[in-house]
Amino acid sequence: MNAPSRDRFDRRELLAGAPPVELWPTVDPSHLPADEQRQVQLLCQALWDLFADAETPVAAILRQYGVHRETLYRAARRCLDKHPDGGVYGFRAAMPYLRKKEYERQTLVTPVPFERVGCAGPFNQLLRVYPDLEKSIRLSVRDRNRGVRLGGQVRQPIGDIHRAFIKACRDAGITGDRYPLNTRHLGFRSLCTYIRRIVEKDFDMAVSHAGGKKARRAAGAFEHAPAATRPFEVVEFDGHKMDIRLTVRLVDPFGMEQTLQLHRIWILVLLDIYTRAVIGYHIALGKEYNKDDVAAALQAALTPATPRAYIIPELQVREGGGFPSGVVPETAFACWDWFRMDGAKSHLAGDTIARLNQIVGCWSDNGPPATPNDRPYIERFFHLIARHFAHRLPGTVGSSPDSIERALSDPKGDLSLNVELPELEDMIHVLISNYNASGHPGVGGKTPLEAMAYSVRARQGFLRTLPLPIRSNLCLMQEARVVPIKGSTVNGIRPHINFAYIKYTNPVLSSNAALIGRKVRIYYDVRDIRAIKAFFEDGTELGVLTAARPWNITPHSLRLRQEIHRLLATGKLSLQAEECPVSGWARYKWRHAKGNRQAANALAKAQGNAASVQQSPTQGPPMGRRSSRRLQKLASQGRRRRRARFR
Repeated sequence: MNAPSRDRFDRRELLAGAPPVELWPTVDPSHLPADEQRQVQLLCQALWDLFADAETPVAAILRQYGVHRETLYRAARRCLDKHPDGGVYGFRAAMPYLRKKEYERQTLVTPVPFERVGCAGPFNQLLRVYPDLEKSIRLSVRDRNRGVRLGGQVRQPIGDIHRAFIKACRDAGITGDRYPLNTRHLGFRSLCTYIRRIVEKDFDMAVSHAGGKKARRAAGAFEHAPAATRPFEVVEFDGHKMDIRLTVRLVDPFGMEQTLQLHRIWILVLLDIYTRAVIGYHIALGKEYNKDDVAAALQAALTPATPRAYIIPELQVREGGGFPSGVVPETAFACWDWFRMDGAKSHLAGDTIARLNQIVGCWSDNGPPATPNDRPYIERFFHLIARHFAHRLPGTVGSSPDSIERALSDPKGDLSLNVELPELEDMIHVLISNYNASGHPGVGGKTPLEAMAYSVRARQGFLRTLPLPIRSNLCLMQEARVVPIKGSTVNGIRPHINFAYIKYTNPVLSSNAALIGRKVRIYYDVRDIRAIKAFFEDGTELGVLTAARPWNITPHSLRLRQEIHRLLATGKLSLQAEECPVSGWARYKWRHAKGNRQAANALAKAQGNAASVQQSPTQGPPMGRRSSRRLQKLASQGRRRRRARFR
């Protein structure tokens, strides 16, 4: 008689997380006896009705096929478990005598050094109790066939791995009366078997250990995104360095406008595979882009597109152009199911993966490096950008040092011939908007936007969008950290928290001594960390905490504050009493900006962050009236000068 299930069977929960039953792996029970074949067939039919037709009552299914209730419930749970081949068990869960777990020994090996009986499964038991041993073995196996290194040896013998394993066992506190030290060969044969299993599970490693040629990458070696059959099912993402020289106009500490040359910049793009439409992009300054730039690109793709005012009078988007979230209202706040990217560090950062999983709710498909053919659509888009746009602008450096575009576009020191950063931002916005209107044929010969509109309206209700609470407070740019509340009643130090070298507090926190020692979870915008939001561990809100003076005056990013403290620690930067650190940092950068493009990039990025914070009413404390009016005045002067260039 079957034992009753301890967990309550929830059919709705199982149906919500189950793939289509038509795609489940099937079974062939023809090798079983006739009575067992009949049982497997009836159980498979019952599972089909249970998952394919949610309206059919469970009682009716049990009466029709004569299956025991607990047998059906147990098989229903098991068929959704992950199989070692990467898929679900499916109808394979209906097969009798199915084992999902390997044998796990529970009792210790008796101290009989020279007997071989009663020693089943002790090695796996040892690795379960001491997981660090398993990590060290896997590391040794992985490094065994690597190239020679300084102080290393070529192809470490199994005996050396075994000696290191025994030493690790003794270091872990395993005594001589316990496995593996109480056996004749000290677990050598079990170690060899385990190493062989590790190698055989990875074909590339098996080829390497066998001394064979490097094997080609198998099509199904990793969990890949499926073929796109609808919009927002699979999205490709990557960054592209623009092959162009850029300039930017900045106001120095003396109030004079200066023209500086920048490093080449990056454009980060999210492209929908099914329609070939660009759903969002972000422009990043610097030699490399980081996880914060990736977050900005994700936020641009999730936020509905808004009209843009261009500084070039003749610049405009052609009729029918734009971005899907602005042209097709149904795609506003739409989330994708698969996110294809390469193995760049900023793509695989923990914060990036957390944003994709927790906010977007998608799977990530990070292909191997140096294989652009695995992401052909985004690579083709970047090829079009380079060939038909970047390589045709003044100041382009071409695709190679000896390209004719590089020679013809050399400004020869005249920076006024180069494209300015605000102009490039406007041109890229118009370029991508026009590309979506007619840049590349989408499905059925339609443009990307036409294919998007047709597919969305033909399949109403299939798009997954962000929940309403997240839409009103999109925190993709925000990170979380748990910190303790500091303070001392003996020394008269008011309660506060320490974050990025600076104290943060507010009137509620500073006046409550009972909060000292408690922990809070803080959320902060990496673009502006003058103010952070704090919550207690139980989820209740503490409020907005402000940085101590003078760090609460000028908007600045987390990376900028870290750089300022590095310069202060090395003595390269000195600040006067109560001087704004950001102003002192800008003064230091201006001394090197003329001959150092990295310094010019830093100044331009700091100005761009400050401008984006000013445009957002919810980001940080407001600036003073005088500073705000001065920035607005300088911005309007810059716009008038740029418009005059095109008249």
